[in-house]
Formats: sequence, structure tokens, C-alpha cells
Amino acid sequence: MVFGRMYGASSAGTADGQRRLLETYARADSTIRVEGNYPEALDLYLSFIRGAEGEKGLEPQLLKAYLSVAVIYGSFNDVDHAIVYNRLAYPLARKLRDTRFAELALTNLAQSYREKQDFDNASRTTDSLLNLDFRNSRTLMFHYSIIKGELALQQGRNAEALRYFLKADSAANAAALTPYEKSAPLELMAAYYEKTGQPDSQLVCLNRAWELIEADVDPQPKAECARLLMKFHTEQGNIVEARRFQNAYFNLTDSLVNLQRFLSVTARHQQTQMDSKGMEIDHLNREAFYHKTVIAIIASFLVLAIAAIIIIIRQKRNLDAAYKTLFEKDRRLIAPSEGTADTREEERNRALYDRIVRTMETSREYFNPDFGLSNLVAIVGSNVAYVSKVVRLYSGQNVPSFINEYRIREACRRILDEENFGNITFAAIGESVGFSSQVSFNRAFKKVTGITPSLYQKMAAAERRNG
Repeated sequence: MVFGRMYGASSAGTADGQRRLLETYARADSTIRVEGNYPEALDLYLSFIRGAEGEKGLEPQLLKAYLSVAVIYGSFNDVDHAIVYNRLAYPLARKLRDTRFAELALTNLAQSYREKQDFDNASRTTDSLLNLDFRNSRTLMFHYSIIKGELALQQGRNAEALRYFLKADSAANAAALTPYEKSAPLELMAAYYEKTGQPDSQLVCLNRAWELIEADVDPQPKAECARLLMKFHTEQGNIVEARRFQNAYFNLTDSLVNLQRFLSVTARHQQTQMDSKGMEIDHLNREAFYHKTVIAIIASFLVLAIAAIIIIIRQKRNLDAAYKTLFEKDRRLIAPSEGTADTREEERNRALYDRIVRTMETSREYFNPDFGLSNLVAIVGSNVAYVSKVVRLYSGQNVPSFINEYRIREACRRILDEENFGNITFAAIGESVGFSSQVSFNRAFKKVTGITPSLYQKMAAAERRNG
């Protein structure tokens, strides 16, 4: 393992040394959350860790650094190192009596074991959640049951999976969790009933989940439940119900992003792409005209030499290639939403990207500050390189920036929602959608929208007064 530059022992024990260590930690946090540069952030975090281990007063930052390094290693499929740093994070979280981070370390550790197909250790690690202080976490038993049930369902122990999902359902109701959280076990039970061929019970669970979240203001969980119901009724041949939930699903999906600023940004991005493609088409037209001219000249002297025939054939091939490229570029310009050539690879890329977008639009997991590439990879069931490739291919962004754009979309919605969020500070709104500090939130907000949160709020207020 190659560690970044670390500070010497002579300065680590001084106030100045700790200040420099904290600056390194802050740079690492900014690098991963704002710039999305995982390798550089990893180097900075490791430099901080080597200097901060054993230093009093830096343990909270050291705990977060352990967890961040574990997430970065996990994003690169380095499961062994992810396990090492989650193991370092867990006892430190226990020492600091931070149940939330202890629960996070154990959950991530169980996920790492699952990725290694080490189901025994994954199960034992999940069992360790029961050793935490239940009084400091209303969700501990709920998450424990969810993870155990998913492990059982993954390994084909369907009856055991159902028992855990029922426990999660009971825990969610006993702890008075949100309607969205209460709907999660029901949707998992529906997956169990689908797997075991019990469509009536599957529909009961899906209807219960829909009743829980139908009145919820957040469209994301409703959109996912509507999608499941649409899929169920389509498979069962219930056309009327399938259309009802199809309409609900599309309406909810449309309501997720309804801001003029985002529409204008998207329009500018598409216009830039079209301008670029237009220049390429002009160049290809000139190239095609050149080849046609060459062919005409050579054809007139065809009888003079065999060499002329060879040149004509060569130029004809070039012309065919130019026309083929021109056709593809022209088709993309006319219908940019249809994608590139109709190849199997392109279909697979688009299918994965559509799955990523559906995940982001129907899941609230990215509100977790630690949500990143590894979590997205695990949800869509792919790998780091492939997910990074298709996100950059279709969105023009790296994965952290892609995730931050969804966070900022939700932040804009909450800023506009005066009834529910009018008395909440920008810092609290930023934290609620997944940013660890107001500085990182402000930077990401301006990067996505071009303006600050306060100016965005003022413009929205002025528009309402004038509207």
C-alpha cells in the first residue's frame, strides 16, 4: 500500500502540527465531495490518518477518515482494504459512543463481506449490530432485519428472508419510522412473494406500501412503488391498473425536477453538443465532396492504367466511410435522444445508464453523505469501471458530480418549499441532502445552478411576487 506524505512526530504533538493535520483533512473532504478526485482524496486521507493516529482531540476526524478511506477502497473494488478500515472505524466509534457511525461501519463491513461472497462473516457482522446501544438508534433493529433478510433472499433461504422482512416491518411500526421506511419491508416482502410465485400476496404488500406513501410529499418513494405496481399489473395482464400506475409513475418522475434553471442548463448543454456535431458534419461533407471529385477525375482516365483503377477503388472506400460517418452524425443531430449506433454494446450502455437514473430518481440513499460510486455500483449490480464509463458518456460528468447534481435538485425543491422548509437554514438543507458542510454545499450549488442558494431563494421570491 502506498501512503501519502505524512507529518513528522515532532510536529504532530504541537498545536501547529494539529492545525496542519486538520487542513489536510479538510482538503481531503473537499477533494472527494466537491472535486470527486478519489485518488487524490485517498492520498490526503491516508496522510492525515498516519499523522493523527494516537493524537488526542483528532479522534472524531480520524473516525470519519477511516470510514471515507473504506468507501474509496470499496469504490475501486479493493474489498480487502475496505474491510481493514471499516474494522478500524468500528472500535473507534464505540470508544466515542457514536452509535450512528458504529452502525455505518458494521453495515459497510457486512456489505464488503457480501461482495467477497463471504456470507458467514457478512451474517456475523450484521449480528454485531445487536451489540450496539438500542437507545441511541431507532433504526438499528430495522436495518439489522433488512440486511439479514436480503442476505437470506440472496442465498435462496426464502422462508428465513420472509421472517426477517416481517421483523423489519414490525420494527418500523414500533419505532414510528417514516412512511417511506415502513414501505421498505413491504416492497421486499413483495419481492419474496414474486420469487416464490405468490402474486396475490405480492399485490397485497405492494398495495399496503402504496397506501403508506401515496400521501407523502416526496415523489421518489412513490415513483418506485408505482413502478413496481405498474410492472406487476402489466405481467398479470391488468391493463387498466397497469395504465393507472404507469400514469402515476410518469407524473411522479416528471415532478422530481421542475426548475427552469435546470432546464436551461440542460438546453445549453444539448445546444453545445449539437453545435459540435454540426461542425463535424460540415467537415465530413467537405471530405465527401473531395472524395467524389477524386473519383470523377480518376474515372475519366480509367482506360489509361491499372494503377488508376486501384486509386479509384481506394477512393471509393474512403467515400463510403465518409458517407457512413456522415449518416451517423446526421442521425444523432436530428434525434439526439435516440443515442448512437444501434449496437448491442450501445444498448447495454444505455440500459445501465437508464437503470442508474431510475435508481437516483427513485432512491433517497444519496442523501447519505457517504453515498458514492461504490454504493451506486452495488445498487445497480455492475462494476466501478462500467458505471463510471456510462455516467461520463451520457451525462458528461464524473460520478460524484452526477450525484451532487441530484442532491442540488432536491435542495432547490426544499428551498422553494416555504411551508415545510421555510424556517430551515441553508446549512441544514445542505446537510439533509447529503453535504457535510455549508461550504461544500455552497460550492456544489453554485457549480450546478450558477448562483448561490441565497440568490436562488431571492429570485424565486421575486418571481412569486411578480407572478
